[in-house]
Amino acid sequence: MLKRRGEVISIKDLFSKYKNILIPPQKTVEMETIRVIGECTGLSIKENQITYTVSTRTVNLQVSGMIKQEIKIKSREILKELNKRLEKKNSPLYIF
Repeated sequence: MLKRRGEVISIKDLFSKYKNILIPPQKTVEMETIRVIGECTGLSIKENQITYTVSTRTVNLQVSGMIKQEIKIKSREILKELNKRLEKKNSPLYIF
């Protein structure tokens, strides 16, 4: 659909081009993952215990086995919530 000069564009569509192109930085995904894990499981993870690989979209946790197992049990719920918050193309696919 062609836009003519002077036509009014709704605010919700104003930044849609950038929303589709830009990818959140690695740190943003790590911080949001920490928040979601805390909300879903009630466990707190420090920033230095999580890494996110952008190319493979994988979250790696350096925590004890018991904590990792609890996160693995609720991994579907965690990944689903991350999809809502970060959008499908930017959210992690795997938690290890």
